[in-house]
Amino acid sequence: MKLSKIAWWILGVGVFIIASVVLLMLHTGQSSDTEQLKDNLAVTENLLTNLTADRENLNSQLTQLYNQLDEAEAAYLQSKANFPKAVMSIEYDEELFFIADDYDLEVMSLTASEPHEKEIEDTTYYNTIFEVEVRGEVLNILLFINNVATGGYFNSATVELVSMEVPEPDVDEQPSAVIKIIVYSYEGE
Repeated sequence: MKLSKIAWWILGVGVFIIASVVLLMLHTGQSSDTEQLKDNLAVTENLLTNLTADRENLNSQLTQLYNQLDEAEAAYLQSKANFPKAVMSIEYDEELFFIADDYDLEVMSLTASEPHEKEIEDTTYYNTIFEVEVRGEVLNILLFINNVATGGYFNSATVELVSMEVPEPDVDEQPSAVIKIIVYSYEGE
């Protein structure tokens, strides 16, 4: 079968039209894909910008938290250093006698308990209770109590109880006080 020249022309134009339509359809499909990819790229860039800003904020917070941790560790170590590992009652007894002597007080009695183990939130510490009875002027007794409560030697202790007796002015007795002091110690982990 022999095709005429016109048929060849019609067949060529038809193939050209079909190829053009196919190429046009492919171009249109790719254009919509390109637009979708551009939209996706814009959303991703926006998300990346937000994530970068969040990362900077989180890094800043992390730095602040590390600083707070360092401060807390330093405070912990400082507090730990304030607590003696063991309470040597003889040393505390001597210090109580020295302080009483500084304020012209007579120590009538002094007792120390054995260390008692206490636990708070998985932290074990010990406390030793000292009970001292002093006799002398009221002002001196108050100064003695203040020195024990706020002085530097008893920095890991508290004055738990003070029982003071002040006699009537016409009675020939001196004021006296019984002071209960609790000294805390921490042996560490």
